[in-house]
Amino acid sequence: MDALTAVVLGIIQGVTEWLPVSSSGHLAIAQELLGLDASENLLFDLALHMGTLLAVCVYFRKELGRIVLSFLRPGDKSGDTKALRALGMLILLGTIPVAVIGLALSDSAEDIFTLPLIGAALVVNAVVLLLAERASRKAARKSVSLRDALVAGLMQAASIVPGISRSGSTLSGGMFSGLEREAAATFAFLLSVPALLGAFAYGLATLDRYDLDLVSTALGAAVAFAVGFVSIGYLLKAVRAGKLWVFSAYCAALGMTVLALTL
Repeated sequence: MDALTAVVLGIIQGVTEWLPVSSSGHLAIAQELLGLDASENLLFDLALHMGTLLAVCVYFRKELGRIVLSFLRPGDKSGDTKALRALGMLILLGTIPVAVIGLALSDSAEDIFTLPLIGAALVVNAVVLLLAERASRKAARKSVSLRDALVAGLMQAASIVPGISRSGSTLSGGMFSGLEREAAATFAFLLSVPALLGAFAYGLATLDRYDLDLVSTALGAAVAFAVGFVSIGYLLKAVRAGKLWVFSAYCAALGMTVLALTL
């Protein structure tokens, strides 16, 4: 893979992983347009996802660090530490649905997830974002409950389908459950960390070939990290401003275009 293609795919991954428009759907479409064989670029795809995973870890380093420290201090019974430990447990519980469904579909994913399905999924994603925006108008709760974690976790499991956004589905799940917009967005980002880390570890463990262009792969991952970091901040601003409809309109337009060209 040449450096320009690596940069382009890194930009697509960085923008679409965290904006609620589906990175997997966009990468599949881009690879089809660029004539790339996805099965020959699995390690490169993993590197792109590691770049965006590092972006969210760096952006939310304080929150993640405090959660990790709360588990390393089991004797600390203070209210703040207990609340952080509880949040960490909710994040782990919310990760279970995507782990179970992801493992169940791992062998058949390539046969199921065709371009027409991706187009249809993008349209569904658009509808979900609109409904979530409407549901969030009356939401004011900022503390995450078990119900919030389960709803967001189940919604995250739907993002296994390319075209359904991980950030969009978990964010929508929090909004549907009654969380205030920014609280739902923050929890969605935190919830993505173990899911992405697990997906990366599973993908790496199941690779049957490790040949890669080191320069292009490192370049793509670095671009995905930088663009992903900026995209996280942009999405948080959009959520606060009630602008999810913009992403909804984009997904609807792209999804219908893909359907029109592939059916």
